[in-house]
Amino acid sequence: MLTLTRRLLLALPMMLAAAGLAQAQDAPGVTENTIKIGILAPFSGPNASFGAAGYGVAAYYQHINKQGGVHGRQFEVILSDTACNEATGIAAARRLISQDEVFLINGGVCSGVCLAIRPIIEESGVPWVISTAANQNISEPVADNIFHAIQTSRDYADAMGRFAMSKPGTEKIGIIAHTNEWAKGYQDPLVQYLKDEHGIEQVTEVTMERGSNDATAQVLSLRQADLDFIVVILYEPELAVFLRDAKLHGLDVPKVGSLGADFSNTQNRLGGKEPMQGFYMVHQYRGLLDSPVLADFREAITENLPEGQSFTDFSFYGPGSAVAVVHVLEQIGPDLTREKFIEAMENLQNFDTGVLAGTMSFSPDDHQGVSDVNVIGYDENGELSVFSAWGEKAK
Repeated sequence: MLTLTRRLLLALPMMLAAAGLAQAQDAPGVTENTIKIGILAPFSGPNASFGAAGYGVAAYYQHINKQGGVHGRQFEVILSDTACNEATGIAAARRLISQDEVFLINGGVCSGVCLAIRPIIEESGVPWVISTAANQNISEPVADNIFHAIQTSRDYADAMGRFAMSKPGTEKIGIIAHTNEWAKGYQDPLVQYLKDEHGIEQVTEVTMERGSNDATAQVLSLRQADLDFIVVILYEPELAVFLRDAKLHGLDVPKVGSLGADFSNTQNRLGGKEPMQGFYMVHQYRGLLDSPVLADFREAITENLPEGQSFTDFSFYGPGSAVAVVHVLEQIGPDLTREKFIEAMENLQNFDTGVLAGTMSFSPDDHQGVSDVNVIGYDENGELSVFSAWGEKAK
């Protein structure tokens, strides 16, 4: 006859397994074998090229799945289309939360959409790790379950201002921007930076609405202002129009752009690199996307993109956040809850994603984890390069 102690010892493995399963079942989106993650991005509409950022995130999770997943669980990824439209984005977020019951959301492209869905996700308590959208107000003020795992508009604004002012002789700055909240997220802190750090009170500002197919008036206005540098805060379709017309009308002032476009896609829209001469763009990464330092990561993404999807610069715009998600899940262990995930994210310090410029750190009072920014553009020899300042290549 078995003693009570012996019976308890024999039953212990089953009790522990049952407890683990119960805990998994208590965590929405988590089973014994899977973790369900929602990815928000514009997979349709006029800004569907931005959807590559969402496909890139999905590709990284597929890469991890091929390596065995995390603590025996495979990622089940659900793509949800926002079409870069506020109403569509709200519906997509609600579907991930209520219908799909994901464990967390990793994504977010188009800041206007993300600003619109913030209240919904905050109220739901579902962890949201923002992958691409830059407006700092998406994660500020701090919400317990929302983390910006990418540089914010404020970081990019400061970087654009620093880069422009690092060119000797720069005194007169011009800005061309959309009038939406996304653009304001760059423009307002940029103007403040120029005032606070360089005493520039007067900035020439012109607007260009989304959907515009002619920038002649804006180009002529900026040319008349006799500027030293122009900051461009436009989405990709309008950026291509502006650079085309700037070339056509001889606006050869150096320009630096925000993170509203894909550098190579913009060049393709323009039919070559000639209109891109003298144009630079903020760059999230430590090197060129085809550089040796990013080769392994690029291969992991490229090999795991969904069928029919090709690699673009935007394919890199989201996966750095997924690297952080996977790292945190590994740190937590098999007993996973949303509360543990949020706590672990808030304790993440100096984490090197291997992709993004700089490291990632969060705290209970600061959910904006990355701040370092480089700049990409052509050097004097016509070679695409990464810069830390005017004429200085990033190391």
